[in-house]
Amino acid sequence: MESARGVEVAGHQYSHTVSWQMDEGTRSNVSRYYTEDRLKEWESYDAGGAEAARNAIQTGKVNAVLYGVDGIPLDALTQDYNMMAGSFDPQAFAAGDYILAIGPAAESTEVMPVPDVGSSVIIEGKSYQVMAVVEPITSVEEGAPEMGFQDGMEMEFVIPSDTFQEQWPDNTLRKFFLNVKDSQVDQVQEMLDAYTESVDTSLPVTSRKSMAEQYEAETRSAAVMGNAISVVIALVGVLNFINSMVTAIVSRKREFAMIQSIGMTKKQLCRMLVYEGLFYAALTLAVSYIVSALAVGMVVRAMTASEFSTFHFTLLPLGICTPILLVTAVLIPYLCFRNLEKQSVVERLRIE
Repeated sequence: MESARGVEVAGHQYSHTVSWQMDEGTRSNVSRYYTEDRLKEWESYDAGGAEAARNAIQTGKVNAVLYGVDGIPLDALTQDYNMMAGSFDPQAFAAGDYILAIGPAAESTEVMPVPDVGSSVIIEGKSYQVMAVVEPITSVEEGAPEMGFQDGMEMEFVIPSDTFQEQWPDNTLRKFFLNVKDSQVDQVQEMLDAYTESVDTSLPVTSRKSMAEQYEAETRSAAVMGNAISVVIALVGVLNFINSMVTAIVSRKREFAMIQSIGMTKKQLCRMLVYEGLFYAALTLAVSYIVSALAVGMVVRAMTASEFSTFHFTLLPLGICTPILLVTAVLIPYLCFRNLEKQSVVERLRIE
């Protein structure tokens, strides 16, 4: 897959969980971070997690989850904005003697429940020096825990994938990351679909396509509600337009009778009313198109600009309303004119 056309950069992730006895410095950090107030707050929504933290403070034992990473996940973890303490040196880290500790999801504090930067940790006979503390990233952390380590507090670390494979050669790849050129996304997606359909049907794949499908499924009910509200607003707008036109024509009965009395024909009057209706419709549509283009096409687009989302602006709903409004602008004046003609010019002139 790495050699597939369009693949720009790849990344690998392995994981291994061991039972680890914390050193005194790390145990002290955990104890100072998880104060009784914080544990009580944690217990209110996750009693099991709070209990595991209490046990870790008492016994000093935690489940150490080690991630062997390279490429995309390592680059994401070591961005400057993800650094909670220390700094990242890629060349020194690649040598295999350093380790990154994953800190808490909460904002950085003076004390964090992980080993201090510069301290040494020994995991299954190998000593590492803590280079930095990084913020957790969901795409790296999420995944099923290894059997036998479901209980207990977890502490997560990151080491180079080469070092990981040397220490645990029997562990298979847990995750594989790919960045693909936009022009080749569809082709690579077809390769993934073919692989999951014919080779490994249980392989979970998260891609641009799957995330878009998940988003559409999660927002479908909101979209249906939004479309329904839009239809109602459109109907209210059209009815309001009809009401305004009918009111304007009916209130001018005497005026029309006067201009007919001095020589305007029925055909000329009908044409004048239709032209007025088309003028109002054209003015309404022009304002609607301009306001929509400015408010949605520019303002909303700027508000939703993001690397993780796309924005699609269409005037199709307004385009559907356009012929309806134009037909209405012709039909309503004509029907009103027919109704006016049921009264004679003299009768309309007598109206106060």
